Amino acid sequence: MYHSMKFGSGSPHRGSQNLSKLTGSPLTSRNIGFEFSTASTNRTYGTMQKREFASVLKSSENFLDISHPFTRLLTRMNEKEQLHGLNGRFAGFTEKVHNLEHQNELLEKEIEDIKEKAQSKISLARMHDHEIRDLRKQIHDITLEKLQIKIEHQRLEEDFFTLREKYEQEAWDRSNAENSILVLKKDANEAYLDTLQLDKKAQALVEEIHFLKKNHEDEVSEMVVQIQEARMTIEVHASDKPDITAALRDIRMQLECHASSDTQKAEEGFRVQFTKLTKEAESNREALKKIQQEIQENRRQLQGKNIELDCTKGTKDALEKQIHELQERHYEEMIHYQDTVRQLENELTNAKLDMSGHLREYQDLLNVKMALDVEIISYSLQCLAGPQTFCTTSCPVDICSMSLLTFTFKLNISGLTLERIWLLIRYRT
Repeated sequence: MYHSMKFGSGSPHRGSQNLSKLTGSPLTSRNIGFEFSTASTNRTYGTMQKREFASVLKSSENFLDISHPFTRLLTRMNEKEQLHGLNGRFAGFTEKVHNLEHQNELLEKEIEDIKEKAQSKISLARMHDHEIRDLRKQIHDITLEKLQIKIEHQRLEEDFFTLREKYEQEAWDRSNAENSILVLKKDANEAYLDTLQLDKKAQALVEEIHFLKKNHEDEVSEMVVQIQEARMTIEVHASDKPDITAALRDIRMQLECHASSDTQKAEEGFRVQFTKLTKEAESNREALKKIQQEIQENRRQLQGKNIELDCTKGTKDALEKQIHELQERHYEEMIHYQDTVRQLENELTNAKLDMSGHLREYQDLLNVKMALDVEIISYSLQCLAGPQTFCTTSCPVDICSMSLLTFTFKLNISGLTLERIWLLIRYRT
């Protein structure tokens, strides 16, 4: 018949007390028990347990060397009572295991609910992330569009400056043309006055010519009358003075020659002066006509430039109005998008805070579940180990009939290692 002694079971303090009764040396829960540690800590802890267990075996060998028949009899008599007590404890442990399993199921359901809530929060955060990406993309597009509008505005400003320079140049040309027109008008007026004066001079010369002609004709007629009278006188006295007729004839010829030469000279002078005045009047008339044509051409150009300037001003005003409207609209849209992004970032921050709180709750519940799982496993192993016999200081055991069984149970959950060592001492009665 084999009996087992279990150390480091569901109640490590009670197991250490039983072992202290066997060895006569007090043990703490640090000697035989379980702890969470890293790999290096587990190795150190295993080495310490082996050393302490070796010292316990040495002390137990010295204690179990007692072989009195009376103590064996008392031990056998107390075995049934201990078995009844252990069976009652086993039933209590079984009921406790069922309760813990039920609590474990409830905790698992709660953990699943928390996971679903966390997933919903994560999905909500992902959904907001997508919207935020879309809004950031829209803001990027709006920024690019704003840059394009700025570039277009700069180009329009350059066109405006170019048109303004053209306008200033045209205004300067217009002022020069107006000044030239004024000068030409002045020259035309002077030429017109000169033409009037020349016309007056020509008319005066014509009148003088007519007057000279009339005087010449009068003189000629008077001379003819005088000649006729002289001829009559000469004819009367011809018989007495024949030489006078010849003299008068000579005088008449001389007078006719002088009159014809004077008339020719006057006519030639008048013709030369009239031709000169006519040429000057024609040149002045042509210059005046040319000046009038230039004035009309300058007026047409000035009118066209005024129309072009008005069109340019209208285009400039329309473009400035359009740019102002675009800037206002883009500013309002940017403010709206910034408010939306700020609101979504606040919602995302709140969702992250809620999610971190739920994760902490989940971690706490997971730790509780892990501790309950470990306790359930320990109780299950106790149930599978069968009846247990705890030795007291009054039970003598033959050291030759003892055997040591060591079971190590390790559980790795979320990077944490749970290690529990089971020590079973079996002996044969």
